[in-house]
Amino acid sequence: MKRRVHGAYLALTVLLALAVVGTGPPDVRAQTPNRVGLVVRFGDGSHITRCIEFGEAEISGYDVLTRSGLAVVASIDSGMGAAVCGIEGEGCPVEDCFCASPDYWSYWHLIDGNWAYSGGGASGYKAHNGDVEGWSWGSGGLPPIVPFDQICAPPPTDTPPPTDTDLPPTAASPAPMPTADPQPTDTLSPPTVTSLPPAPVVWFRLDGNPIPAGACTMVRWDTANALEIYLDGERVDIIGGREVCPTAPQEYHLRVVSTAGEQTHTLVLGVTGATLSPMAVPQPTVLPSLSPAPPLQPATSTSPPLSSPTPQSMPGSSPPPSPTIRPPATVSSSPPSTPEHVAALSSSPSPTSVVRPMPTPTLSSDSSQKTTDDERPSFILPLDYIAFSLIVGGLLGWLVFVVSHRR
Repeated sequence: MKRRVHGAYLALTVLLALAVVGTGPPDVRAQTPNRVGLVVRFGDGSHITRCIEFGEAEISGYDVLTRSGLAVVASIDSGMGAAVCGIEGEGCPVEDCFCASPDYWSYWHLIDGNWAYSGGGASGYKAHNGDVEGWSWGSGGLPPIVPFDQICAPPPTDTPPPTDTDLPPTAASPAPMPTADPQPTDTLSPPTVTSLPPAPVVWFRLDGNPIPAGACTMVRWDTANALEIYLDGERVDIIGGREVCPTAPQEYHLRVVSTAGEQTHTLVLGVTGATLSPMAVPQPTVLPSLSPAPPLQPATSTSPPLSSPTPQSMPGSSPPPSPTIRPPATVSSSPPSTPEHVAALSSSPSPTSVVRPMPTPTLSSDSSQKTTDDERPSFILPLDYIAFSLIVGGLLGWLVFVVSHRR
């Protein structure tokens, strides 16, 4: 009876040992991790590659990037997912994730040997074993094409260890059952990122820059996570465009309002062949200079000459001839004479001894004729008197001469 019990224990021990040895290698092979390739292109054209291993059936594109060991700066939004702001120090801070627009980190997938732009965010895309993910800094440049086999070399083939045939123990007591040690697995947890308000994503560009004078181009914008958009102070849709035809270089400003604050993006459109119109400079009003007035010339009277009064005839003498009427004299520029300059008539009988005085201009007070100073000069009346005096003096001299000869 005891032999039968020992035989049963021995058979059971052998079966358990064979079961442990037979199931060991399949468990080891089942724990081979999945792998995804990663290509990151920087702004200077250089690139790096990483091979990321994971035990899950699939992981997100954002997890591929964070598990690569690279320094990643990202803005996490519960509704929009993760926006990658910087990788390995190139890019923008999380407070202003798109500070270098139009340059940003674009997301790509290597499909059939060609890069395809990701239509969704990195948080929503699922990568599987054998995929290649790509990131590129700039305004649309592609990462270099690196196949998966070059990024992730095939793992070495595990040679199954030799199996030792266990001989049944000779002792009556059952042998202890060997236990297999569990294989340690390294679990990489994603870094903890503090959730911040979603930063707006802005694409602000010109179809052509610069443009020739007289031509037109389109100003286009495309935004995400924005509440309000203003183009040069005018509110517009979050996605749109506008045709512009400037004749001179022009700046365009796009103001983006979001829950994270406000951002202003500026584009400068150059215009070739444009002539800058000079600004109108106000000219000072030139006042006419006051030139010194010419010396006032006395006007020449054109009024008819006045007739000299008829002198009274002296007794015992023949009537003197009628005095002749002289036209008004033209006033010279010499200063007017005063009454002291008028010399008295000489008592000499010779008419040549009479001194001709300078005329003294006086004003006529005849109220019957309303003449002005321009119409009737004041010097005509004294000149007539002087002429009359000369005639009277001549007559007196002639009378004295006749009387003296008769004696």
